[in-house]
Amino acid sequence: MFSIEGMSYGDKHKVTYTFSNGKGHLEGDEFILFVINDAMNSVELTGPVGQYLERDINDPLAVLSVISECFDEITGYEGNLPEPAPMPDGTR
Repeated sequence: MFSIEGMSYGDKHKVTYTFSNGKGHLEGDEFILFVINDAMNSVELTGPVGQYLERDINDPLAVLSVISECFDEITGYEGNLPEPAPMPDGTR
């Protein structure tokens, strides 16, 4: 579980992601949930550089990447943020 707090469209918002029994769930105010759900419906891949992911509510790293897209500025976080896989040996 993790929470992200930040600015989006000039207002402060907080969203919390929980993952239990293979299912992801978002909680937050109506505005930020609308923005994130809209971004989750995009067909573009998301994720950290070199590890592109489909937008899937049940993939914590994909959700974190989408949430990051939805905030103009991230001002804080709580919990355990998912981390990308390490870069393979020999990569520059």
